[in-house]
Amino acid sequence: MRTAFEATDDGVVDRIRGLLPGLPEAQRATAELILDDPAAVARMTILDLADACRVSTGSITRFCRSLGLPGYAALRIALASDTGRTERETWQANIGRQISERDGLAQVADAISAAVRHSVGETLGRLDLAAVEKTASAIAGARRVEICGAGGSAGMGTEFQHRIFRIGVPAWSWSDTQVALTGAALLGPLDVMLAISHSGSTREVTDLAAEAAARGATTVAVTNDPRSPLARRVDLVLTTAVPTDAPGHASILSRHAQMAVLDLLYIAVAQRTYDQTTEAMAATTEAVRPYKQAP
Repeated sequence: MRTAFEATDDGVVDRIRGLLPGLPEAQRATAELILDDPAAVARMTILDLADACRVSTGSITRFCRSLGLPGYAALRIALASDTGRTERETWQANIGRQISERDGLAQVADAISAAVRHSVGETLGRLDLAAVEKTASAIAGARRVEICGAGGSAGMGTEFQHRIFRIGVPAWSWSDTQVALTGAALLGPLDVMLAISHSGSTREVTDLAAEAAARGATTVAVTNDPRSPLARRVDLVLTTAVPTDAPGHASILSRHAQMAVLDLLYIAVAQRTYDQTTEAMAATTEAVRPYKQAP
């Protein structure tokens, strides 16, 4: 026969959190200590926990039974299992399922190499080159280019801004949302807003694109989701192709895919501004030459 706890899909920590408001005062103290650090409690004896909560061992046993568990030993096992599950889920959500904490660096390097090749290859193979052409032409002839992103995507935007600024394109990338909104509000029909967001659901990036669109600027999104709120608010969409089940987590692979798109876009802009680009490259190379030579 299954216990009340076993009959649910919730972990024991979620079960305790749900029961907390209705627990007697003595059991509530036990519940709150467990919720504060379930991994630590999983390592305690019943006497250790009773001392820490200043309750009797009988109170803890009754608390276990209120969870549908036969006793404290079962609670410790459930807590250890729940903690391990949470740690695995956290790891997989941020690192990926194909790499474990026990893998050697050679395995990790091989996994990353394969994942990056796959994500970049899929992205460039599926990319709408007509949209890249239109974006490059718009940037090449723009009075002003604003670039926005949040988190890791902001870093990609800053890198792209550095590149096109060096070849004479008047481009800005802001880390402060309010400053970025100020810039977007000053755009017009001769300007471009390039918005970068893997999910396409980042609110500040979507708001910046909407503000630029309202001012008549050409708006472009680099995103993994062509149906996202950001994609629906722009003129042109450059879509990366990082599947949710890719061998590696999207937060790692999306940066490589985004940079592949931005690399292609940078070269396309440079081609369309060849004379300006070569002159600017010569001038900027000469300007920084003294700082790249040994004294």
